[in-house]
Amino acid sequence: MAELAPSHVIGPDRIAETVRSLLHRAPVLTDELIERVCQRLLISPADFPAESTWHRGYTPYHDTAQALWMLNEIAAVVALSNMAVTGGPQRVAAVNAAHPGVLAKVYTSFQLGGAKPEPWLWQIVAANHRADIGAVIHIGDRLDADVSGALSAGARVIHIHRPGDEPAHYPKGNDQRVATVPSLLDAVPVVVAWARRR
Repeated sequence: MAELAPSHVIGPDRIAETVRSLLHRAPVLTDELIERVCQRLLISPADFPAESTWHRGYTPYHDTAQALWMLNEIAAVVALSNMAVTGGPQRVAAVNAAHPGVLAKVYTSFQLGGAKPEPWLWQIVAANHRADIGAVIHIGDRLDADVSGALSAGARVIHIHRPGDEPAHYPKGNDQRVATVPSLLDAVPVVVAWARRR
């Protein structure tokens, strides 16, 4: 989209907001949705990317497979991801293929009709798995979508904050509900410790 939209008129913030508000929330790609996206970004509908260009693949962190297997020994592991309907189904298939038998379910914004950080998404996932929201531990690397959303929902959060990332400032009063780790694998002992406290 960034390559198609006239950059001197449409800035990256408008492109990102259009993708979040339209493509991340629609369960199917329709001609009407394409028209709305194109109108917002000043793109000709004839230039809208073909389906073959949507899938960008799935590249997990280097320690994802090991960490997911370890987490799966503690509790059910699900994924909650903001994904656009353009390429989203292919990405879900790639995630499931990369981690067979580990993920109980992959929840996406385009399937749920909302995007992180909306708190109700975590509440829906918790309800679907008959879990108390206070027992849910969300692991993510985005301060806005992952940390703020999960905390607002009532879940606990492990924030993957790598060396060199911008300093992270968490909402006050959440010291017991947020942990910071440098990698996904480093999140495992935190989950174990929190699980033992229950």
